[in-house]
Amino acid sequence: MEPRDIKMKERLYIYWKIWVTVASYAFQETFLNRWTNALFLFGKLIRFGMLLVFLFLLHQNISGIAGYSIDQVIVFYLTYQFTDTLAQIMYRGVYSFSTSVRTGELDFYLSKPINPLFRILTGKPDILDVLFFFPTTAASLWILSHLQLHITFNSVVIYFALLINSFLIVTAFHIFVACLGVLTTEVDNAIMLYRDFTNLSRFPVSIYGEPFRTVLLFVIPVGIMNTVPAQVLMHTQPSVGMLTAVLIGLGFFILSLRTWKWSIRKYTSAGG
Repeated sequence: MEPRDIKMKERLYIYWKIWVTVASYAFQETFLNRWTNALFLFGKLIRFGMLLVFLFLLHQNISGIAGYSIDQVIVFYLTYQFTDTLAQIMYRGVYSFSTSVRTGELDFYLSKPINPLFRILTGKPDILDVLFFFPTTAASLWILSHLQLHITFNSVVIYFALLINSFLIVTAFHIFVACLGVLTTEVDNAIMLYRDFTNLSRFPVSIYGEPFRTVLLFVIPVGIMNTVPAQVLMHTQPSVGMLTAVLIGLGFFILSLRTWKWSIRKYTSAGG
Protein backbone atom coordinates (compact mmCIF):
# COMPACT_ATOMS: atom_id res chain seq x y z
CA MET A 1 0.00 0.00 0.00
CA GLU A 2 1.29 3.46 -0.93
CA PRO A 3 2.16 5.89 1.92
CA ARG A 4 -0.47 8.27 0.58
CA ASP A 5 -3.11 5.51 0.81
CA ILE A 6 -2.06 4.73 4.38
CA LYS A 7 -2.32 8.40 5.33
CA MET A 8 -5.77 8.66 3.76
CA LYS A 9 -6.89 5.52 5.59
CA GLU A 10 -5.66 6.95 8.90
CA ARG A 11 -7.43 10.25 8.16
CA LEU A 12 -10.72 8.51 7.44
CA TYR A 13 -10.34 6.50 10.65
CA ILE A 14 -9.85 9.71 12.63
CA TYR A 15 -12.98 11.24 11.14
CA TRP A 16 -14.91 8.04 11.85
CA LYS A 17 -13.78 8.10 15.50
CA ILE A 18 -14.81 11.76 15.78
CA TRP A 19 -18.26 11.00 14.39
CA VAL A 20 -18.71 7.99 16.69
CA THR A 21 -17.73 10.12 19.70
CA VAL A 22 -20.14 12.90 18.76
CA ALA A 23 -22.87 10.34 18.09
CA SER A 24 -22.33 8.77 21.51
CA TYR A 25 -22.74 12.18 23.15
CA ALA A 26 -25.93 12.71 21.17
CA PHE A 27 -27.15 9.28 22.27
CA GLN A 28 -26.53 10.14 25.93
CA GLU A 29 -28.24 13.50 25.50
CA THR A 30 -31.28 11.74 24.05
CA PHE A 31 -31.69 9.69 27.21
CA LEU A 32 -31.57 12.77 29.43
CA ASN A 33 -35.07 13.56 28.17
CA ARG A 34 -36.12 10.00 27.46
CA TRP A 35 -39.88 10.52 27.72
CA THR A 36 -39.92 13.59 25.51
CA ASN A 37 -37.79 11.84 22.93
CA ALA A 38 -39.84 8.65 23.22
CA LEU A 39 -42.95 10.66 22.38
CA PHE A 40 -41.11 12.30 19.49
CA LEU A 41 -40.06 8.90 18.15
CA PHE A 42 -43.60 7.64 18.61
CA GLY A 43 -44.81 10.61 16.57
CA LYS A 44 -42.37 9.72 13.79
CA LEU A 45 -43.65 6.15 13.77
CA ILE A 46 -47.24 7.39 13.60
CA ARG A 47 -46.29 9.61 10.68
CA PHE A 48 -44.70 6.68 8.88
CA GLY A 49 -47.73 4.55 9.70
CA MET A 50 -49.99 7.18 8.14
CA LEU A 51 -47.77 7.08 5.06
CA LEU A 52 -48.24 3.32 4.88
CA VAL A 53 -51.99 3.75 5.18
CA PHE A 54 -51.87 6.36 2.42
CA LEU A 55 -49.90 4.00 0.18
CA PHE A 56 -52.37 1.20 0.92
CA LEU A 57 -55.30 3.43 -0.01
CA LEU A 58 -53.54 4.45 -3.21
CA HIS A 59 -52.94 0.81 -4.04
CA GLN A 60 -56.59 -0.05 -3.46
CA ASN A 61 -58.20 2.87 -5.25
CA ILE A 62 -55.86 4.14 -8.00
CA SER A 63 -54.54 2.12 -10.93
CA GLY A 64 -51.68 4.47 -11.80
CA ILE A 65 -50.32 8.00 -12.16
CA ALA A 66 -48.90 9.56 -15.36
CA GLY A 67 -48.24 6.21 -17.00
CA TYR A 68 -46.78 4.54 -13.90
CA SER A 69 -48.56 1.71 -12.14
CA ILE A 70 -49.44 2.27 -8.51
CA ASP A 71 -46.75 -0.26 -7.50
CA GLN A 72 -44.18 1.84 -9.34
CA VAL A 73 -45.43 5.02 -7.68
CA ILE A 74 -44.91 3.36 -4.30
CA VAL A 75 -41.24 2.77 -5.20
CA PHE A 76 -40.80 6.52 -5.73
CA TYR A 77 -42.30 7.12 -2.29
CA LEU A 78 -40.03 4.60 -0.61
CA THR A 79 -36.90 5.92 -2.35
CA TYR A 80 -37.74 9.41 -1.11
CA GLN A 81 -38.32 8.05 2.40
CA PHE A 82 -34.91 6.35 2.42
CA THR A 83 -32.87 9.33 1.20
CA ASP A 84 -34.74 11.79 3.42
CA THR A 85 -34.26 9.72 6.59
CA LEU A 86 -30.57 9.19 5.84
CA ALA A 87 -30.10 12.93 5.37
CA GLN A 88 -31.81 13.60 8.69
CA ILE A 89 -29.47 11.16 10.43
CA MET A 90 -26.26 12.55 8.99
CA TYR A 91 -26.82 16.27 8.52
CA ARG A 92 -29.05 17.40 11.34
CA GLY A 93 -26.31 19.75 12.53
CA VAL A 94 -27.06 22.15 9.67
CA TYR A 95 -30.48 22.90 11.17
CA SER A 96 -28.88 24.68 14.15
CA PHE A 97 -25.84 26.04 12.33
CA SER A 98 -27.06 29.65 12.33
CA THR A 99 -26.70 29.68 16.13
CA SER A 100 -23.05 28.66 15.77
CA VAL A 101 -22.45 31.61 13.45
CA ARG A 102 -24.20 34.15 15.69
CA THR A 103 -22.49 32.99 18.88
CA GLY A 104 -19.03 32.69 17.36
CA GLU A 105 -18.85 28.92 17.75
CA LEU A 106 -17.86 28.76 14.09
CA ASP A 107 -14.55 30.39 15.10
CA PHE A 108 -13.96 27.33 17.29
CA TYR A 109 -14.64 24.97 14.35
CA LEU A 110 -12.23 26.88 12.11
CA SER A 111 -9.43 26.69 14.67
CA LYS A 112 -9.47 22.89 14.89
CA PRO A 113 -7.36 20.54 12.72
CA ILE A 114 -10.41 18.84 11.21
CA ASN A 115 -12.46 20.05 8.29
CA PRO A 116 -14.98 22.59 9.70
CA LEU A 117 -17.54 21.53 7.12
CA PHE A 118 -17.43 17.98 8.47
CA ARG A 119 -18.07 19.30 11.97
CA ILE A 120 -20.94 21.53 10.78
CA LEU A 121 -22.69 18.84 8.77
CA THR A 122 -22.31 15.88 11.11
CA GLY A 123 -21.91 17.57 14.47
CA LYS A 124 -25.40 16.71 15.75
CA PRO A 125 -26.52 13.32 14.44
CA ASP A 126 -30.18 12.63 15.14
CA ILE A 127 -30.21 9.43 17.18
CA LEU A 128 -33.99 9.26 17.00
CA ASP A 129 -33.77 9.11 13.24
CA VAL A 130 -31.20 6.32 13.58
CA LEU A 131 -33.73 4.37 15.64
CA PHE A 132 -36.44 5.32 13.15
CA PHE A 133 -34.32 4.25 10.19
CA PHE A 134 -34.23 0.52 10.91
CA PRO A 135 -37.96 -0.26 11.24
CA THR A 136 -38.87 2.00 8.32
CA THR A 137 -36.21 0.45 6.08
CA ALA A 138 -37.34 -3.04 7.06
CA ALA A 139 -40.95 -2.09 6.32
CA SER A 140 -39.92 -0.60 2.97
CA LEU A 141 -38.07 -3.78 1.97
CA TRP A 142 -41.09 -5.86 2.96
CA ILE A 143 -43.36 -3.67 0.85
CA LEU A 144 -40.99 -3.87 -2.13
CA SER A 145 -40.97 -7.67 -1.90
CA HIS A 146 -44.77 -7.72 -2.28
CA LEU A 147 -45.05 -5.34 -5.24
CA GLN A 148 -45.61 -6.54 -8.79
CA LEU A 149 -42.36 -5.25 -10.30
CA HIS A 150 -39.69 -6.47 -12.68
CA ILE A 151 -36.49 -6.06 -10.65
CA THR A 152 -33.19 -7.76 -11.47
CA PHE A 153 -29.88 -8.07 -9.66
CA ASN A 154 -28.24 -5.63 -12.10
CA SER A 155 -30.96 -3.03 -11.58
CA VAL A 156 -30.53 -3.32 -7.81
CA VAL A 157 -26.76 -2.76 -8.11
CA ILE A 158 -27.27 0.28 -10.35
CA TYR A 159 -30.01 1.53 -8.02
CA PHE A 160 -27.68 1.58 -5.03
CA ALA A 161 -24.92 3.16 -7.11
CA LEU A 162 -27.33 5.94 -8.04
CA LEU A 163 -28.33 6.26 -4.37
CA ILE A 164 -24.68 7.09 -3.64
CA ASN A 165 -25.00 9.79 -6.28
CA SER A 166 -28.21 10.90 -4.55
CA PHE A 167 -26.32 11.18 -1.28
CA LEU A 168 -23.81 13.50 -2.97
CA ILE A 169 -26.71 15.71 -4.02
CA VAL A 170 -28.19 15.63 -0.51
CA THR A 171 -24.78 16.60 0.88
CA ALA A 172 -24.49 19.43 -1.64
CA PHE A 173 -27.89 20.82 -0.64
CA HIS A 174 -26.87 20.94 3.01
CA ILE A 175 -23.52 22.54 2.14
CA PHE A 176 -25.37 25.28 0.24
CA VAL A 177 -27.56 25.84 3.31
CA ALA A 178 -24.41 26.10 5.47
CA CYS A 179 -23.05 28.68 3.02
CA LEU A 180 -26.20 30.76 3.51
CA GLY A 181 -25.73 30.40 7.24
CA VAL A 182 -22.25 31.91 6.99
CA LEU A 183 -23.41 34.77 4.77
CA THR A 184 -26.75 35.59 6.42
CA THR A 185 -26.74 33.79 9.83
CA GLU A 186 -30.10 32.32 8.78
CA VAL A 187 -30.75 28.73 7.68
CA ASP A 188 -34.31 27.94 8.80
CA ASN A 189 -36.08 29.20 5.70
CA ALA A 190 -33.48 27.68 3.38
CA ILE A 191 -33.71 24.24 4.96
CA MET A 192 -37.51 24.35 4.86
CA LEU A 193 -37.37 25.35 1.19
CA TYR A 194 -35.07 22.40 0.55
CA ARG A 195 -37.53 20.06 2.26
CA ASP A 196 -40.42 21.48 0.22
CA PHE A 197 -38.55 20.73 -3.00
CA THR A 198 -37.60 17.22 -1.92
CA ASN A 199 -41.24 16.55 -1.03
CA LEU A 200 -42.05 17.14 -4.69
CA SER A 201 -39.87 14.14 -5.57
CA ARG A 202 -42.16 11.75 -3.75
CA PHE A 203 -43.77 11.50 -7.16
CA PRO A 204 -41.82 10.98 -10.40
CA VAL A 205 -40.85 14.38 -11.76
CA SER A 206 -42.25 13.38 -15.16
CA ILE A 207 -45.74 14.23 -13.85
CA TYR A 208 -44.80 17.92 -13.71
CA GLY A 209 -45.00 20.16 -16.74
CA GLU A 210 -42.22 22.15 -18.33
CA PRO A 211 -40.24 24.19 -17.39
CA PHE A 212 -40.77 23.01 -13.81
CA ARG A 213 -39.69 19.47 -14.70
CA THR A 214 -36.38 20.77 -16.07
CA VAL A 215 -35.82 22.80 -12.89
CA LEU A 216 -36.31 19.69 -10.74
CA LEU A 217 -33.84 17.75 -12.87
CA PHE A 218 -31.06 20.20 -13.66
CA VAL A 219 -31.33 23.29 -11.42
CA ILE A 220 -32.60 21.88 -8.12
CA PRO A 221 -31.89 18.22 -8.93
CA VAL A 222 -34.27 16.45 -6.57
CA GLY A 223 -35.45 14.49 -9.62
CA ILE A 224 -31.93 13.11 -10.09
CA MET A 225 -31.86 12.37 -6.38
CA ASN A 226 -35.05 10.30 -6.10
CA THR A 227 -36.78 9.79 -9.45
CA VAL A 228 -33.94 8.45 -11.59
CA PRO A 229 -32.79 5.69 -9.14
CA ALA A 230 -36.36 4.42 -8.83
CA GLN A 231 -36.85 4.46 -12.61
CA VAL A 232 -33.66 2.45 -13.15
CA LEU A 233 -34.64 -0.06 -10.45
CA MET A 234 -37.94 -0.75 -12.23
CA HIS A 235 -36.46 -0.84 -15.77
CA THR A 236 -38.52 2.16 -16.87
CA GLN A 237 -37.15 4.88 -19.12
CA PRO A 238 -35.17 7.26 -16.85
CA SER A 239 -35.86 10.98 -17.10
CA VAL A 240 -32.16 11.48 -17.88
CA GLY A 241 -29.39 9.04 -18.75
CA MET A 242 -27.42 7.44 -15.92
CA LEU A 243 -24.16 9.07 -16.99
CA THR A 244 -25.88 12.46 -17.10
CA ALA A 245 -27.34 11.84 -13.64
CA VAL A 246 -23.89 11.03 -12.23
CA LEU A 247 -22.31 14.07 -13.87
CA ILE A 248 -25.04 16.32 -12.48
CA GLY A 249 -24.57 14.84 -9.02
CA LEU A 250 -20.80 15.28 -9.09
CA GLY A 251 -21.08 18.76 -10.59
CA PHE A 252 -23.62 19.86 -7.99
CA PHE A 253 -21.40 18.53 -5.20
CA ILE A 254 -18.24 20.21 -6.55
CA LEU A 255 -20.14 23.48 -6.98
CA SER A 256 -21.29 23.32 -3.36
CA LEU A 257 -17.70 22.83 -2.14
CA ARG A 258 -16.48 25.79 -4.20
CA THR A 259 -19.35 27.90 -2.87
CA TRP A 260 -18.40 26.90 0.67
CA LYS A 261 -14.78 27.99 0.15
CA TRP A 262 -16.00 31.31 -1.24
CA SER A 263 -18.47 31.90 1.60
CA ILE A 264 -15.99 31.05 4.34
CA ARG A 265 -13.66 33.74 2.93
CA LYS A 266 -16.48 36.20 3.50
CA TYR A 267 -16.76 35.23 7.15
CA THR A 268 -15.42 37.93 9.46
CA SER A 269 -15.62 35.96 12.74
CA ALA A 270 -17.70 36.78 15.81
CA GLY A 271 -15.66 39.87 16.51
CA GLY A 272 -16.53 41.39 13.13
